[in-house]
Amino acid sequence: MRIGLVAEVKWEVREVCRQLKLRRLSAAHLWGATLQQHEIRLCLSGMVPTIAKERVDRFLDEVKPELMISSGLAGALQPHLSIGDVIVQSHDPSLAASAAEALKARQIPFHVGSLVTVSQPVLTSAARRQLASNTNAIAVDMESQTIAALCRERGIACLALKAVSDGIDDDLSPVLGGFDIIHIPRIALRVLTRPATWPLAVRLAKHSHLAADHLGHAVWAVLTRFAQPAGGKPS
Repeated sequence: MRIGLVAEVKWEVREVCRQLKLRRLSAAHLWGATLQQHEIRLCLSGMVPTIAKERVDRFLDEVKPELMISSGLAGALQPHLSIGDVIVQSHDPSLAASAAEALKARQIPFHVGSLVTVSQPVLTSAARRQLASNTNAIAVDMESQTIAALCRERGIACLALKAVSDGIDDDLSPVLGGFDIIHIPRIALRVLTRPATWPLAVRLAKHSHLAADHLGHAVWAVLTRFAQPAGGKPS
């Protein structure tokens, strides 16, 4: 089986990269390895939504995975979600159930529920609560539903695994306000020149590190489950 994995940057799935010893393939954003005779292909989509969509679109056509795992970080839309919790979503209930079993076996905190994808960051508690009310989603990201739609067009099974990096009551606007996309150099410059933002920036960095740590272990747990020699394909 060929399994596709997409992440914005390698840092988000560093545990997978470490375990698989991924090698760079034909392009800078394409990496690959073999796991139990299954082909694993990683697409680094980047943090610009339009570029990410183009890369994933091309990746699906060229790699033709049988299963696509969309990984990354997300913001909580419900108060019961904690930093580092993993959100599991798939339009295939059996796929989500298999992923949930893998996470439960590794004692990784998770929730099965809906994600909503937005084009710009949702920064304030009021905006998150309004989004939750409008959509009934439990977390928000900027790519999972776009990737799921691309997979549906091609008949590819798709699973989203997203780790919570900010809570529903977090106000990110002092650091991220005014940015249409997450552009790290510009954000870093703002933080460096505004000492009042330093405590928030440090807290967000710690939360992101914890979320990425849980995410990497979650993706690895799911990959190893789906690549088991006895089963092969997800059930």
